Amino acid sequence: MSTALFRESSAAVKRIIAAQMGCLPADYDSDALTVVERPVGSREPNLALVTTFGTGSVLSVRDARLGDWAQQQRLEANHRVFLPSFLEEMAAHARELGHEGAKSHSASAYTVLAEDLPGRELPTGYAIRELSGPEQAALRAGLKFENALGEPEEHRRIAASRTAFAIVGPAGTPLAVAGIWDQYPDVDEIGVDVLRAHRGSGFAAALTIHATCWIRSEGRIPLYTYGFTNVRSMNNALACGYRPLGFIASVYVPSDLSG
Repeated sequence: MSTALFRESSAAVKRIIAAQMGCLPADYDSDALTVVERPVGSREPNLALVTTFGTGSVLSVRDARLGDWAQQQRLEANHRVFLPSFLEEMAAHARELGHEGAKSHSASAYTVLAEDLPGRELPTGYAIRELSGPEQAALRAGLKFENALGEPEEHRRIAASRTAFAIVGPAGTPLAVAGIWDQYPDVDEIGVDVLRAHRGSGFAAALTIHATCWIRSEGRIPLYTYGFTNVRSMNNALACGYRPLGFIASVYVPSDLSG
């Protein structure tokens, strides 16, 4: 692991996420829960977001009443904002406030690049190629690569797509896909899907490293996230030179994410 690269990636991502949340980077170094209102211009559409990089936690809200509610809960430790019970209670309160259909989303992990790795070789007859817009749309409709390409109704996410790469077999059919998203200013997020029959073939790592190199060549910062139960994705991140940085969870209204 390159300590310098990890420090550089971590500092940049913390600074950018703090700006999106509406807090100071130093708030993450406290031992407390910091509650802030989401700034105008933030790309985050969620009603409430909780983030941490391991010490302090930050709750960023679009509706100040949710922040008031959270501060009244007298949490024993700031990280308890990530408990499913707390997030679901916040979602229930959001519904009481008139945010119809509000739901909670469990934590996902942020990982950032700590090591530049060489590309992976593929078996004879297999190749990585960039997907055109129409190809992405056709694959999206099939709902086999939704983590990489998004679902058809996720208009906000689709609009943020920068490009996508696929591993194709001898027949030219995509077997695995990596999507690259303009997640934050200067930060691109990678999403990867591999068809179940081809998992364990190293395709996820090959695509992740390829996508990482593409993002770096664009002068941007790669970010890889995974749900806390997705052990396979966690191991892929580690195998591709990424290391854990922090966690994010949310309360959201589905229509806000699809608009």
